[in-house]
Amino acid sequence: MQAPSPTAGDYGFVALVLLMVAGLASLTLAASVRGPRRAVGAPPAWAQYRFGYAVYALIFLAFDMEMIFMYPWAVVFADIGVSAFLDMLVFIALLSAGIAYAWGMGGLRWE
Repeated sequence: MQAPSPTAGDYGFVALVLLMVAGLASLTLAASVRGPRRAVGAPPAWAQYRFGYAVYALIFLAFDMEMIFMYPWAVVFADIGVSAFLDMLVFIALLSAGIAYAWGMGGLRWE
């Protein structure tokens, strides 16, 4: 039995990858040739913004996503049974580990 010969699609994929590599190489070369940029300070409005708020937003988003996944699960829980319970237990354990990590790193401390 003979091995199948490469098709035009295979060559097209290889050509696309080579084109992407050439493009990234040219961007890297252009960035290294250009001199260093001067440092630009933050505008005064950004000086008053606390970036710690983003941490609270991400933690809120984690709890929000938990609720979005729990509502459909609650609807089909009776039909699926113990398997659904164990799946949700793993899901809640992962989210709890994330919250415990944020708490341990001081992400929940209001300053």
